[in-house]
Amino acid sequence: MDGQESYTKVDTGKGEIKFQTIPEYLKFNSENNPDGEAFVFASVDEPWQRITWSELYSKTCATAKGFVANGLKPKEIVAINLRVCPEWLYATYGAVMAGGIPCGISFTYMDGGDLVAMMERLKTCSFLVMDPGYDGVNWKIAKNQLDEFSLDGTAKSKSMPYLRRLFGVGKVDDKDWSTVKSLDDIMEQDIRVALPTIKSTDIIGLFQTSGSTGIPKLIPYTHNMVIMMTSEALTELYEEKMFNDRPFNWIGGYAGQHIVTGYTRVTISGFSSKPVDYGAFVLDVIVSEKCTIIFALPPFVEELRQKQEQILLPSDWPVTKIITGGQPITKRIAAVVGKACTTLYCAYGISECFAVSLARVNDADNFAEYGCGKLLSLPGIEAKIVDEAGNTVPINTRGELYVRSPIMFKGYFNDEEKTRKVFTADRWYKSDDLGRMNRNGELFMEGRKSNMILSGGFNVAPEIMEMAMKTFPGILQVVIVPIPDEVLYQVLCACVLTQPEVDVTEEQLRKQCEEFYADKRGLYTVLPKFYIFFKKFPLLSTGKVNRKELEKIANENFSQESKD
Repeated sequence: MDGQESYTKVDTGKGEIKFQTIPEYLKFNSENNPDGEAFVFASVDEPWQRITWSELYSKTCATAKGFVANGLKPKEIVAINLRVCPEWLYATYGAVMAGGIPCGISFTYMDGGDLVAMMERLKTCSFLVMDPGYDGVNWKIAKNQLDEFSLDGTAKSKSMPYLRRLFGVGKVDDKDWSTVKSLDDIMEQDIRVALPTIKSTDIIGLFQTSGSTGIPKLIPYTHNMVIMMTSEALTELYEEKMFNDRPFNWIGGYAGQHIVTGYTRVTISGFSSKPVDYGAFVLDVIVSEKCTIIFALPPFVEELRQKQEQILLPSDWPVTKIITGGQPITKRIAAVVGKACTTLYCAYGISECFAVSLARVNDADNFAEYGCGKLLSLPGIEAKIVDEAGNTVPINTRGELYVRSPIMFKGYFNDEEKTRKVFTADRWYKSDDLGRMNRNGELFMEGRKSNMILSGGFNVAPEIMEMAMKTFPGILQVVIVPIPDEVLYQVLCACVLTQPEVDVTEEQLRKQCEEFYADKRGLYTVLPKFYIFFKKFPLLSTGKVNRKELEKIANENFSQESKD
């Protein structure tokens, strides 16, 4: 739809409203519902933050002007490494208003290798907005890559040569952090600069997808893509108050849809201390805020199902709808329909084109395993199941899903080679997802074609973890394989080959994994649940490791344990 107008109807009670960009929706909401709550950030140990539409708009505008005044040029990248907090909203949509392109990034490796690689992929990333991370871990990583930084916001780095500005959010016990310019500083200044005109075809953000090389691919979303994704086909998934605790820089947690609909998003502050019982805390938040709909990954839906069975849900439980996805959904998960919700929505989507299909489950007994419903009524969306040669397979035959839609992405950012690999000559996108379609046009998704592992709604590229673990002392080779799991769909098993005459224990490996990955709260990284040690790996006739045989051995050892 590049070059064409795209609109979404907003039922405000004042007639049909049509806009082409997210800033237009921000302005509309601030003018028509200034004191209404846009976002609520719950916390265990800090006062809850309630951001009104007028506050969101005014601070976003101030941030945009501050970015322009600090030298942000049109279409330059603003890297945003922030936990879930109001500043993420101000920085992200401020970058958009300033004519820049926001990109959420995470620091996963303690050596900073993924940060440098991502900056190389972004190329024109001139601004970095970050918080110090839990216990200052992200700041330690970033600081090791910086040659200069100062209170005026300037920054220099040989390993990140495009970087010119650094802004910080939050506090940490490190004297160097005190010399990083605070994002609050530019929001509080009365800066008089003109903001550029934004078009519906401009990029509103770059989203990451898993990459087998360890460097995520970047998917550009435009304003019209986000707006059309929140079209009438999906409006039933948004109500006055939704609870969604997913990170803002993930598609499933993205804030744009709430800005378009004007409904309230309730979430957990990323700066909150970790609750003793996270599930119980979330339930209290949902009840106190009277959220009628929640977005949750399958593990939390399973927790709700168990509470439903044990009659442990609060008597004033307000939820009527639950949305889940990220992995094939089982009948066990679908059994949450009852007191926990009246309707369960099993969504199937791809980062490259967002939502594809939706199943509405009102009766768990009639839910078919791995059901994803029918294609959404988005403009021009098509899907087919094909064999290895790309030929459409018969009804109910397993194959790879191909998708085509005028509003899906046009190609990976700064990566023409990977773009060519995922599109056919007639622009069908090869999803790498395996499934089938029945005579009624219903999709059933059953896993990945590649080595990608689906665990608890997370995509895990085993090659990334294998490369990391091979750097550990005493390790010769590692192969990560999946073990079936009734709730998480799959969990990880590390098949380990140690160096000759070196003793490495499972406990040591677990500790090394935890220390290597900066993601201390497990928001992005899924670590192995099982470990199995080999004296030698089974090989194929080509001399390569036989992954299928290793997976078989691992399943024989642990599949029953995973069910218990």
